[in-house]
Amino acid sequence: MNQIVPRLGEALDTLRSDRSSGRVSREVVKAVQREHGRGLVLAARLNARAHAARTGLINTAMLSKDEEHFIQFAPLGEARYKAIIDTYAIWVAGEVGSL
Repeated sequence: MNQIVPRLGEALDTLRSDRSSGRVSREVVKAVQREHGRGLVLAARLNARAHAARTGLINTAMLSKDEEHFIQFAPLGEARYKAIIDTYAIWVAGEVGSL
Protein backbone atom coordinates (compact mmCIF):
# COMPACT_ATOMS: atom_id res chain seq x y z
CA MET A 1 0.00 0.00 0.00
CA ASN A 2 1.33 3.46 -0.87
CA GLN A 3 1.42 6.28 1.59
CA ILE A 4 -2.00 7.15 2.86
CA VAL A 5 -0.94 10.65 3.87
CA PRO A 6 1.21 12.36 1.24
CA ARG A 7 4.34 14.19 2.31
CA LEU A 8 4.16 17.97 2.45
CA GLY A 9 6.46 18.35 -0.55
CA GLU A 10 4.27 16.09 -2.63
CA ALA A 11 1.15 17.93 -1.54
CA LEU A 12 2.70 21.29 -2.36
CA ASP A 13 3.93 20.02 -5.74
CA THR A 14 0.37 18.94 -6.49
CA LEU A 15 -0.95 22.32 -5.38
CA ARG A 16 1.63 24.14 -7.48
CA SER A 17 0.78 22.11 -10.58
CA ASP A 18 -2.91 22.77 -9.92
CA ARG A 19 -2.12 26.47 -9.47
CA SER A 20 -0.54 26.60 -12.92
CA SER A 21 -3.87 25.55 -14.31
CA GLY A 22 -5.55 28.28 -12.24
CA ARG A 23 -7.26 25.98 -9.74
CA VAL A 24 -5.35 26.68 -6.49
CA SER A 25 -4.51 30.11 -5.16
CA ARG A 26 -1.34 31.27 -3.46
CA GLU A 27 -3.37 31.59 -0.25
CA VAL A 28 -4.13 27.87 -0.30
CA VAL A 29 -0.44 27.00 -0.67
CA LYS A 30 0.43 29.33 2.23
CA ALA A 31 -2.37 27.85 4.35
CA VAL A 32 -1.05 24.33 3.73
CA GLN A 33 2.47 25.45 4.71
CA ARG A 34 1.14 27.15 7.85
CA GLU A 35 -0.79 24.03 8.91
CA HIS A 36 2.23 21.85 8.25
CA GLY A 37 4.28 24.15 10.50
CA ARG A 38 1.67 23.89 13.24
CA GLY A 39 1.79 20.11 12.95
CA LEU A 40 5.58 20.10 13.28
CA VAL A 41 5.41 22.27 16.40
CA LEU A 42 2.73 20.03 17.93
CA ALA A 43 4.75 16.89 17.17
CA ALA A 44 7.85 18.44 18.75
CA ARG A 45 5.83 19.39 21.85
CA LEU A 46 4.42 15.87 22.14
CA ASN A 47 7.86 14.31 21.77
CA ALA A 48 9.32 16.65 24.40
CA ARG A 49 6.56 15.78 26.86
CA ALA A 50 7.01 12.06 26.26
CA HIS A 51 10.75 12.45 26.80
CA ALA A 52 10.17 14.31 30.07
CA ALA A 53 7.71 11.66 31.28
CA ARG A 54 10.05 8.83 30.30
CA THR A 55 12.97 10.50 32.09
CA GLY A 56 10.84 10.92 35.22
CA LEU A 57 9.82 7.26 35.07
CA ILE A 58 13.37 6.04 34.63
CA ASN A 59 14.69 8.24 37.42
CA THR A 60 11.90 7.16 39.77
CA ALA A 61 12.58 3.51 39.01
CA MET A 62 16.31 3.94 39.61
CA LEU A 63 15.72 5.84 42.84
CA SER A 64 13.28 3.16 43.98
CA LYS A 65 15.93 0.52 43.34
CA ASP A 66 18.41 2.62 45.36
CA GLU A 67 15.80 2.91 48.10
CA GLU A 68 15.52 -0.87 48.23
CA HIS A 69 19.29 -1.18 48.50
CA PHE A 70 19.55 1.39 51.28
CA ILE A 71 16.72 -0.20 53.24
CA GLN A 72 18.73 -3.44 53.26
CA PHE A 73 21.96 -1.59 54.07
CA ALA A 74 20.55 0.67 56.80
CA PRO A 75 16.98 -0.38 57.72
CA LEU A 76 16.49 2.37 60.30
CA GLY A 77 16.38 4.95 57.49
CA GLU A 78 13.49 3.28 55.65
CA ALA A 79 10.90 5.98 56.43
CA ARG A 80 13.29 8.73 55.33
CA TYR A 81 14.26 6.93 52.11
CA LYS A 82 10.62 6.41 51.24
CA ALA A 83 9.82 10.05 51.98
CA ILE A 84 12.62 11.23 49.68
CA ILE A 85 11.61 8.97 46.79
CA ASP A 86 7.90 9.72 47.23
CA THR A 87 8.65 13.46 47.25
CA TYR A 88 10.60 13.12 44.02
CA ALA A 89 7.87 11.02 42.39
CA ILE A 90 5.19 13.55 43.38
CA TRP A 91 7.31 16.41 42.06
CA VAL A 92 7.88 14.58 38.75
CA ALA A 93 4.15 13.90 38.40
CA GLY A 94 3.44 17.59 38.93
CA GLU A 95 6.04 18.68 36.41
CA VAL A 96 4.80 16.26 33.75
CA GLY A 97 1.23 17.25 34.49
CA SER A 98 2.02 20.93 34.01
CA LEU A 99 3.55 20.47 30.57
